[in-house]
Amino acid sequence: MSTIIHHYTNIDVLALILKNRTLRFTRLDQVDDPEESNFVSNGVNIGLYAFVSCWTEEKEESIPMWKMYTKDRWGVRVSFVKEGLFKTYTDDKSFVHNGLVTTNLGAPIKYLFPTEERFQQKNYLPPFLTEDYDKCHFYKKIKYVDDVTSYAYNSVQITNMPNNEWKLTIKQDKVGGYKNMRWAFQEESRFVLFFLPGNPTVSFNTPNFIKDQSQFMEDIIRNKGLGFSHYDMHLNDESFDHLIITMSPLCDDAQWAIVEALRDKYAPKTMIRRSNLAGKLAK
Repeated sequence: MSTIIHHYTNIDVLALILKNRTLRFTRLDQVDDPEESNFVSNGVNIGLYAFVSCWTEEKEESIPMWKMYTKDRWGVRVSFVKEGLFKTYTDDKSFVHNGLVTTNLGAPIKYLFPTEERFQQKNYLPPFLTEDYDKCHFYKKIKYVDDVTSYAYNSVQITNMPNNEWKLTIKQDKVGGYKNMRWAFQEESRFVLFFLPGNPTVSFNTPNFIKDQSQFMEDIIRNKGLGFSHYDMHLNDESFDHLIITMSPLCDDAQWAIVEALRDKYAPKTMIRRSNLAGKLAK
């Protein structure tokens, strides 16, 4: 059964989504909830390494969401099918890297990042994600709690090993999954990406690998930034065949014409519809 998810934004952002076939993820320390922005565990601000794209499964339009995340007449709500939303890249049967083999019992594996980004760029360690969004903690429904910090405190565990080396464990299922009860009206779901400092091209079990691992630990403990505050992830072309764009309750013919032109040029199968709140909100 398909899950329809909705995102409130503006026509300028819609234009970029349609033209570039990408969805922008924002770093967690830059979202609008200060408690999430400072998601600290054992001195590590994990918000520096988590990137989110925020949605809701709530079918009924939300007046607060229209007011908070759109610019009056220029607002839109985009609605996609969650399953198959992002472009996938297939490694036939298995893929060997650094002596490690990923396999799916002989079947092709569909990843959300291409091989060259996972194993050939040198700037960061990308998430290991497959097309099963829920199983790999890529997609999660927000849990609303009284105290977000109480859920953050043990999301990062640092252990001093007998050989005087450090072991670091990040509980990714916790990060980006909690907000204060005051935000419950959003009924939010979101996609969460984790990027970590490191070099995936360094060969496994070599002196350079050991050195890189040590540097990785030091960078995390010192809260070293990644050097970028957002990430644009590629969408599946077929996902636009079922896209629905709901116009702002306050839109006029000018905004409708602009969106219609964007639709005709970039995603002709997309449906444009009027808001159920049209004529019910004061301009």
